[in-house]
Amino acid sequence: MKNIFLFINCLSLFFSCQKKEVIEPTQKIEREFINDPLVYEVVNAVLEMHDFKKDSAEYMLNFTNPLLFDLEIDEENFYGYAEEYFGEIDKIEIENQIKSSKHCYYLKDRINNIELIDYNLTNIKTDEQLDSLNKSVKKNIPYILISLPIFNKEKNAAFLSYHYDCGYLCAHGKKFFIKKVNGKWEIALVYEEYIS
Repeated sequence: MKNIFLFINCLSLFFSCQKKEVIEPTQKIEREFINDPLVYEVVNAVLEMHDFKKDSAEYMLNFTNPLLFDLEIDEENFYGYAEEYFGEIDKIEIENQIKSSKHCYYLKDRINNIELIDYNLTNIKTDEQLDSLNKSVKKNIPYILISLPIFNKEKNAAFLSYHYDCGYLCAHGKKFFIKKVNGKWEIALVYEEYIS
């Protein structure tokens, strides 16, 4: 009897000492609004360039990561061009900038001559919610998207993507490097271009 009691106590002690798995709630993604004046200098300079101004869209979706490529697929080509236009490369810094762009949003009063349309993806949890959001922005066609600039160390060159949506089967875009030359931002290289 004493042995059975001892055995039961040992078992209960064993199970009470087992580490319990704590399930942490998933952290809610918060929107981060961009305050860096250089970002707005670059984006506004792009909007004033002839190649983009000719699209004359009234609206821009407030989403800074529209068509940024997947670095795992395009890494070799991208970094080849980046070395040429960025100079010395810090891959970790570039990848951190790309990651942060996924939840960044522009401040409405900092983008010139275009109305920003809210495109908040932080609350989207289902395909139906995404479809609903996309349907709601269709009333603002034609619209553009401009990615968050990915800067070099010196902040005198950047990589951006641009997308113009003018309706069903009507869109075009570019991925490009720009560089500051004599105090003015200029396109250094159109890295990729598409029309649909």
